[in-house]
Amino acid sequence: MAQTQTFRRTCFLLAILILISISETGMASEFHVLAGESVQDAINGASPGDLILVESGEFNGSIYVNKENLTIKSASGNPDNTLISGENAGSYVFEIAASGVNISGFSITDGLCGIFLNKADNCTISDNKISNQGVGIYLLESGNNLLSNNMVYSNLDCGIKLLASPDNIIRGNYFNNTYNARDNKLNIWNDSTGNYWSDYNGTDENGDGIGDTAYAVNPEAGSMDYMPLIEYAPVPPVPPKARFTSDVTEGYAPLSVRFKDFSENATSRLWKFGDRNTSSSSSPLHTYFREGDYVVSLNVSNENDSDSASVTIRVLNASEKYVPILPEAEFISNTTEGRVPLIIKFVDVSKNADCVTWTFGDGKTSCCPEPEHTFCCPGNYTVSLTAGNENGTSTTCITIAVQKNESDINAKKGQGDPEGIDNTEKKDSLISAITRYSSGTSDEVLDDDNIIDAIENSESKSDSGDKETENTGFINREKLESIKDSVVSTVNSKIITETGLSLKNETLNVQKNIESFIDDSIPESSEKSLPEIKRIIAPWVPSFLGLAGVVFIVSLLKIGRRTRK
Repeated sequence: MAQTQTFRRTCFLLAILILISISETGMASEFHVLAGESVQDAINGASPGDLILVESGEFNGSIYVNKENLTIKSASGNPDNTLISGENAGSYVFEIAASGVNISGFSITDGLCGIFLNKADNCTISDNKISNQGVGIYLLESGNNLLSNNMVYSNLDCGIKLLASPDNIIRGNYFNNTYNARDNKLNIWNDSTGNYWSDYNGTDENGDGIGDTAYAVNPEAGSMDYMPLIEYAPVPPVPPKARFTSDVTEGYAPLSVRFKDFSENATSRLWKFGDRNTSSSSSPLHTYFREGDYVVSLNVSNENDSDSASVTIRVLNASEKYVPILPEAEFISNTTEGRVPLIIKFVDVSKNADCVTWTFGDGKTSCCPEPEHTFCCPGNYTVSLTAGNENGTSTTCITIAVQKNESDINAKKGQGDPEGIDNTEKKDSLISAITRYSSGTSDEVLDDDNIIDAIENSESKSDSGDKETENTGFINREKLESIKDSVVSTVNSKIITETGLSLKNETLNVQKNIESFIDDSIPESSEKSLPEIKRIIAPWVPSFLGLAGVVFIVSLLKIGRRTRK
């Protein structure tokens, strides 16, 4: 058990060390060395992977580099205004004892050796001027390095010496020394271009600027420059240009941001997201979980230079996020079906609404919060309510089913009868049925004598010459008003209220039909024949009978409840 715990503890510590190592590697720092300051002090204070920029000026002293992946270069990129001289004639101006080091943009003079790579691999030495040394560039047991666009001249021993150092690439350099190159291993002296050699004696018959014969560095080892330059025209270094985009620069936590690298001439990149996280992806997606301002930087580089760009991402507190309040459309109606003319009361009960618009499905609209609408024709109508406020709209709808009026149906059945339809038999049977279960007021309500005052007129002659007495009558408006009150009283009677049910909508419908009939159809008095008066009354009778039918059903329910008890 103890061994298991020790093993777990060891794994945990190793994981922490790995994370620390990754964190340190991903968080490269940048140092600036001003004129009069020490380059060596900057190196001593740097960590692997850091960048040291040396400002224009003259610097003296030997420089020892033993930290991997350091980049040491002139801030201007111009070797003519950034000079480093050796401490004395027997010193190395630059001694590099670590891999992955880049030295660029300096004039290096007055030492035993300008740049000495001592068992260092994968380094880049570029765009320097190295002169007045014993040896300009010296590689000892160092491989896979790149030496390009350097001017190596006026060195007493040789321009470049490689001992036990294979697989290096040397191209685009200028060599003009007592002895230009020594090499005892196989190295590559040209790729896209060769080097300029002051002692090259070949010709250029086709005038392409490249010698027709190879320059022999070490023929026995196979080290040959197969593309020697006739004239030296150093290829101007192409620096990278850092460019990137982000799909958002501000938002509420947690905020996910997509970055895309559009840099030019870059061979490597490093993102820093401002929260101790990094990435080398070309299109990273990063999420910020805490509010704050984060400076995101992209550092890009190539063998010639490096560049960076940055943007600030602002992450806001999620608790302060504004959520727009949208309306919620909702309404009620006193019914959804009936016969023409069907009058329906609609009531808006929407939430968070500043305004409403009704459409009734028959081409008519309203902005009233509680409209009353009459459907005059049979059919299905979609009634919609749209509620709105400054943040948006919401819509809800229902279907209204409007059926034909019974009087219209009966009228069609009796077409051709000049006296109209006699509903007496039908009415009597309904009265008889309803009377058995209602409050006992139905006979009184529907009796013609309650609303029609009959008058026996003077005699008249018929077509046959016989005398006939014609009965006429007029509608008693007062009695019709009392019938309406009787209808409402019936609905509110004990037989209904004891059931606990509400017939408010039905009462409203019948009451409106009666009032409409009284106001629109019946004058103060009307002397007409009895059959004609019955036809006038006929449209109203179904309204009352419909309500009486409800009373009838409720009564049955009540009787059933009493039976079960």
